This record gives sequence, C-alpha cells and structure tokens, in this order.
Amino acid sequence: MSTLNDISVTGLLKELIRYPSLSTQEKGLVDWLEAQVAATGLLDVERHQDNLIFHLGSGRPWLLLNSHSDVVPPSARHVGNPFEPVERDGRIYGRGSTDAKGSVSSMLKALLDLARSGYDPGGRVSLAVTVCEESAGENNGMEYLRGIIERPDAALVGEPTMLHPCAAQKGLLILKLQTEGEAGHAARVTGPNAIYEMAHRLETMKTITFPEENPFIGNTRITPTTIEGGTARNAHPDSCTIYVDIRTIPEVPNKQIIERFRKELDLAVSVHSDRFVSTSTDPDHPVARAVTEVTGNPLFGSPTTSDWVFLSDVPTIKIGPGDSSDSHTANESIAVEQLEKAVKTYQQIIRRYFEMMRR
Repeated sequence: MSTLNDISVTGLLKELIRYPSLSTQEKGLVDWLEAQVAATGLLDVERHQDNLIFHLGSGRPWLLLNSHSDVVPPSARHVGNPFEPVERDGRIYGRGSTDAKGSVSSMLKALLDLARSGYDPGGRVSLAVTVCEESAGENNGMEYLRGIIERPDAALVGEPTMLHPCAAQKGLLILKLQTEGEAGHAARVTGPNAIYEMAHRLETMKTITFPEENPFIGNTRITPTTIEGGTARNAHPDSCTIYVDIRTIPEVPNKQIIERFRKELDLAVSVHSDRFVSTSTDPDHPVARAVTEVTGNPLFGSPTTSDWVFLSDVPTIKIGPGDSSDSHTANESIAVEQLEKAVKTYQQIIRRYFEMMRR
C-alpha cells in the first residue's frame, strides 16, 4: 500500500472504498486516514469523535472544504464485492466511489499537493471529513462540528455535481396533518368521517402556493406523500393522518409555510422534521466568483439536500466529481478523468479564492 506522500488520487479512492464505512461505522476508515495524513507532516490534524479536520495555514480568511466518509448499504444486485474497488474502462467501481469518497479523495489530494508545493494561502484552508451524512440522524458530523468550531468565511461541499458549481439547494420541511371524526360502527354513525374531512383539506391544499422564487431552485414545492386513516373496514374512521413533503427555498421561511397551512386548512398541523433548511449563496460572493471563473460553468440549483444545511449561515458552493445519478446505484462508479480533474479544480478554486480575499 502506498503512503499518502506518493499515492495518486485514484489510489487514495481505492483505499477509501475498501473500508465498509456505513453510517456510524466509519471508525476504521477514520483511524487509517488520520494516521496517514499525520504521517505526511504536511497538514495539521484535528479529530473530534470520528470527524477529521485537516488544516493548511492559519488565521483568516478561512475556507472550509467538506465531504463525508459514510456510505449507504450496498445493493443486493451489486456484482462482486462492493468494497473491493475495480478499475475498468476508465472508471472506478465500488460503494461510495461517487457519493462521496470521490470528493474526499480529490479534496484531500488537492490539499496535500498544495502543502507539498509550499503554498501559503495567506489564511487557512481546511478539509472536514465528517460522519453520518447519509443517515440524516442525530449523529451527523457536520452538525456536531458546527457546535464546536468557529464559523468559516466560506465553504465548498463535496458532492457529485460533475464539477459544476451549485449555488443553492432546496430545504425539506415535513408536516404531519391530522383530521378527527366520530368513532363507531360504519352502519350507524352519521357524524364526521375523518377521511372525508382530510379529502376536503387535500383539495384546499392544491390551491396553496407561494409566489416567491429563487433564481436557482425555483419555488416552493408541496407534495402529500403518505396517508393513514381508520382502524377496520366496518368502523367509522375517527382519525386520518397525512405527511406532506415540502421542498423549501430561502425566500419563504418555514414559519410562514406552517402558519399558512394552519390558517387555510383549519386542522392539526405539527412539524415532523425541519432540520434541512434551504440554502443559497450570493453569486457575487468571492467563493461563488472563484468557482465560476475556474470552472467556466454557470451556477445552478439542486432540489436535493446535503450537509450544506449545516453551513446555511456560510457562503457555500456545492461542487464535486462524479454524476449524482450514479449515487447509491447497484454498481456505483466514477470516471478517473473526473477525479483527476477535480484535484486541479479544487486547487485552482482555493488559489483564486485567496487571491480575491487578499485584494
């Protein structure tokens, strides 16, 4: 096995794939990565539980790179061992190759190469490799780090975007709606039917819209996704519950949405989940200008969420190698060309960002 002093980005990715780092099971990978980076002597290393932060330089401005070490469980249809990387036809196959060990590998390789060249950012550039991004639970590493680290001045989040810069992503608000009816035998009860009551509310919900739009991610999207009501085929239903998936934008606060639902639907509305806030970065911010200048690609918006939600107060761009359509697939893979290009792209973004900040 090569050390990080002479390993290629493809070699580094292969080493990371070999660790079956499912959410909450990242320790083996983290132990190896911490020891390997420390052995280079090129970057300062911090560890907080199973979250790692590697630093080049010190002080301000501070540019934070972030990606995650965990992966989703492999598919039963995966050909061969999903944790034994295979390179074939210019691609590397293995669980996590795209989401998001490709980003981890290229971000880390970019920092190591910059440090080895003697680059001084005139501030600090860091890489946070965090846990439990995929599980969306209480163990999320970036959420934990935000409670103990200072606020960065800007950030890059590594997720597969084909190295196109994402300047906004929708948030996720899940509401629980409940109607009440009269319980009893279906042959006798004539009082309110909870299912009919919910049906009336669903018709009203179709008319709820918000005119505000974000230039990258459009408007708020409302989708009822599950419904449950009644207890037996011959019993009058006394309750009906639905869950509503609402993809939010920064221009429409969650509080405004909740108040609108309660007012217009006139029923019990509770918040099931509001952790995933919507995010957006000013296109004129130096980090946004740096990525567009380097990549030559326009900013775009994403309907899906990432750990960017825990950097919502930080000007952030989501950018990484690989195609998101390959994420979580049975035979996940990433193009070698994307990995190698990502290393150079991250280096150029870092250099350009700090050049702008020194003006």
